[in-house]
Amino acid sequence: MSLLLQLAAAADTVLVRNVPPSRTVFEQIVFVTQGMTSILLFLLVCVMVGGLLLLRARADQLEGKLDHLIDELKPMARNATAMSEEVREVAKNINAMVDDSRDTVAVINDRVRTSAVALADKVDDLTAIVGSVNASAARMASVATTTMAGLKVGARVMGLGKKRKKKRAAGDERPRLRRRD
Repeated sequence: MSLLLQLAAAADTVLVRNVPPSRTVFEQIVFVTQGMTSILLFLLVCVMVGGLLLLRARADQLEGKLDHLIDELKPMARNATAMSEEVREVAKNINAMVDDSRDTVAVINDRVRTSAVALADKVDDLTAIVGSVNASAARMASVATTTMAGLKVGARVMGLGKKRKKKRAAGDERPRLRRRD
């Protein structure tokens, strides 16, 4: 029964069809642009996801290479650490030698200073002696010169001195011999 009622009502029912409203040119451009933007945005997201997956794969490859490189560098790092320990030991030894050298140099400096002071005192004493000897020599030379002058005068007075040559007169010349070659 209800089916019959529905059939009777179906004849009176108006069927409505949706008709899109008419759009202006601007609205049409906006509608198309929105659709293209949605499509482009979807493509951009797909490209970004693909790029991120590619970057992830490259990062995993790089991580593997870095792990391999680190494994190769570990023995070198151990050797470098051992060498640095040896260098520290050598530096400690050198510092100890330098400290010993400082003590030795200080002792030698004290000895050199003491020797220099003693040598300077001896040089001063020698200078005083040489000055005294020079003064005595000067006095002796003065006395000797005076004595010699007195002896010369005494010898002349007594007639024992050198005889002077008499000057020749102008006409008393000797003939000079000439050489013939």
